[in-house]
Amino acid sequence: MQTFQAGQRAALANLTPHTTLTLRARISGPAPEYDLMLFGLDAGGQLSDDRYMVFFNQPHSPEGALSMQSGGRGEKVFTLDLARLPATVRRLTLAATVDEGAFSAIDHAEVTLGGRDGPLLTFRVTGRDFQAQKAVMLLDVYFKDVWRVGAVGQGFNGGLEALVKHFGGEVKQTPLGRAPAPPPLPETPPPPAPPSLSLQKITLDKPGQSTRLSLRKSGQQEPIHVNLNWDRGRSLMRAGADLDLGCMYLMNDGERGVIQALGNHFGSDRFGPYILLDKDDRTGAASDGENLVIYRPDLIHTVLVFAFIYEGTSDFTRVNGRLTLKDPGGNEITVKLSNPDMRRVFCAIASVENIGGEIKVTKEERYFHGHSECDEHYGFGFQWRAGNK
Repeated sequence: MQTFQAGQRAALANLTPHTTLTLRARISGPAPEYDLMLFGLDAGGQLSDDRYMVFFNQPHSPEGALSMQSGGRGEKVFTLDLARLPATVRRLTLAATVDEGAFSAIDHAEVTLGGRDGPLLTFRVTGRDFQAQKAVMLLDVYFKDVWRVGAVGQGFNGGLEALVKHFGGEVKQTPLGRAPAPPPLPETPPPPAPPSLSLQKITLDKPGQSTRLSLRKSGQQEPIHVNLNWDRGRSLMRAGADLDLGCMYLMNDGERGVIQALGNHFGSDRFGPYILLDKDDRTGAASDGENLVIYRPDLIHTVLVFAFIYEGTSDFTRVNGRLTLKDPGGNEITVKLSNPDMRRVFCAIASVENIGGEIKVTKEERYFHGHSECDEHYGFGFQWRAGNK
């Protein structure tokens, strides 16, 4: 795999004979969200057909030659089938925008172009490459006699609007991806008020205390979002505590495994066990901590959510750790690490069990010297070996 620098270009045929490609892009930074999008432009570099702007609210081009989906670790994955593109689309530009902050604050943005035989090239930029820009063009795949690829890295101070204008388009005065509300029909009575919701916000204070969430019977997926957060910058810690979120799981079909950053076992939202860890926050710089999503709780038997201290502090007494579980209905369960053990650096925080169509969440808060000792207590039966990041 080649590493491209800004401005570097190459004929696609020198990298792969195939025209079906993937673009994987991931941005690491302090903003709550970075939007990634793929512009399908004409030979003049203009967005002459806005159906070829592929982004979160329009994830496919009309014929399906371009598509976008989420990947592991917060990636966005764009699939490109150049042979299926209409002759009016001759340039594909991968770009990113941010609403809060600027690209000077990012740690890095990385794009990997892949083919049928694996990764072909990678291109990486950091915050030092930008100033106040709120949008950036990252990579081009374009036709000039033959299909070519080029690393860009060009920013725009005006963000999304400046970027779209650069391509000859126009931004409507509505948030990205939200169409303006249609005018009401004449003599149409107002819609009935939505039913009130009874949302739960529960704190599990003592080990063994539990609560339950119902799974819908409609067959819809009801993911459970698990967030681990902790205090940063405490005087007794070094530059930042590196706490790692993970889980041991047992599925209803007998499959079992471990999701954690150690060993790069981040899981997947598209394949079994349908459990995904979003990132490894090694510095404590991410305000949203680390997040684990159980996309198919209807398929699980037991998930044991754990945290362990990789480095940066000696024990859990110094970090004020807390775990929050949320479901799409707005229910929220908080588990605080209220009885930290100064001698141990591994904590089994909570168990999540599927019992008769209900999800039972139980506070565990049991401390161990490591993974193996925890596994021995709960009986998952794994074989453990030393690992590092």
